[in-house]
Amino acid sequence: MPIEFYASEGYVRVRQSFLSPTVYLDHWALRLFSDDAQLQDRLVAELRRQRGTLLLSNFSFAEFARDDDRRHTVAAEEFIERLLPNIFLTDFAFDKVYEQELQEQDNVRRFWPPADLPQLKLFAERAQNAPLGFTMRGFIAMARDNHMAIEQVTKDTLHMIRGSLEAHRAQPEYVRAARNIRPTSKRTRTFVIMAELMREFILVPNLRLGDNDIMDMVHALLPVNCCDFVLLDGAWEDRVSKMKQRIQRVGANMPVASCYSRRNNGVLRFLEELANYPGGSVR
Repeated sequence: MPIEFYASEGYVRVRQSFLSPTVYLDHWALRLFSDDAQLQDRLVAELRRQRGTLLLSNFSFAEFARDDDRRHTVAAEEFIERLLPNIFLTDFAFDKVYEQELQEQDNVRRFWPPADLPQLKLFAERAQNAPLGFTMRGFIAMARDNHMAIEQVTKDTLHMIRGSLEAHRAQPEYVRAARNIRPTSKRTRTFVIMAELMREFILVPNLRLGDNDIMDMVHALLPVNCCDFVLLDGAWEDRVSKMKQRIQRVGANMPVASCYSRRNNGVLRFLEELANYPGGSVR
């Protein structure tokens, strides 16, 4: 059970597990499954049948905080509510995954995403509040109600990442290294995935690199590393596909998520492949 309460030393504690099949939805996909009852029914039925996990990030909540239409917030909460307890809350701190990968000899093993402990604590505290109980209702709404503070933190984070990338793409020696580097197990999974997903931005100097691109990269980086299935924007599905091709060419054994977008009936293909997933398990 991905989120569960248990008794220990006289206290009620909470923990979460990352059970396959694991799924991550970019903001557009989370909106889609929140608003489309038929698609939502299929996804909920499959994840519950297979006891899989929906990965939820603080960046997803931050994007809902910017939404002017409260109906989208309510719809998302109702969708996630149907999946409880089959969710995993992450803070997208990919440096924590990177530190674990440093101990590995190759890139075969995939680690769990880091837990968002403050969010998990808030969820547990609200669950102990009798009128609320075990629920996601009102959870995303709290992010929306605090949108100004969340927006500033999000902007600061994106600007920091973007500034670092802009500085690197302006260095000729870094660009040469990016052009020649290969996705081998000499580097960690996190490093390989980040380098491959941002490779186009480094090698094409005139390609625009805005905050939305950084947000999309953040949505892709950790889920592609840790999950079984991810739904991203079409351009990022292409980048994941190119990364897989380059990994295959060098003969590396580095499993990553199956990636889909709205292109080429991607949502329906995702649901079909999820339905055929060969048995859920703890990774």
